[in-house]
Amino acid sequence: MKKLIALALLLSVAAFAGDKKDQHKMDMSHPGHAMISVPTVQCDNCVKTITAAVKKVDGVKSIKIDLEKKVAHVNFDAKKVQVADIRNAIAAAGYDADDVKRVEKVYDALPKCCQSKR
Repeated sequence: MKKLIALALLLSVAAFAGDKKDQHKMDMSHPGHAMISVPTVQCDNCVKTITAAVKKVDGVKSIKIDLEKKVAHVNFDAKKVQVADIRNAIAAAGYDADDVKRVEKVYDALPKCCQSKR
């Protein structure tokens, strides 16, 4: 009987620890906020172009781009839009977004100050 109680207690502790671990993962991947790398952003004009493109995506609440760190912070309604849609909007505006590559034809039409040096 003692072994059975000990086993039940051990399983309860393991299950509780697993729940906490999963909860931490959910906190780390907040469903309404994304940090998207925008490595090809060059200037304030780029920021304006990306911001305008992302704001057109239904479900996006706000976007703030850190030009120095080359990261876009996007708040959105996860029931209406997915991060992939936001990345695709950035790429369609002529900029790389995480692993999504820019649309070259659009990039070629950007002002020279907005074209990356790479």
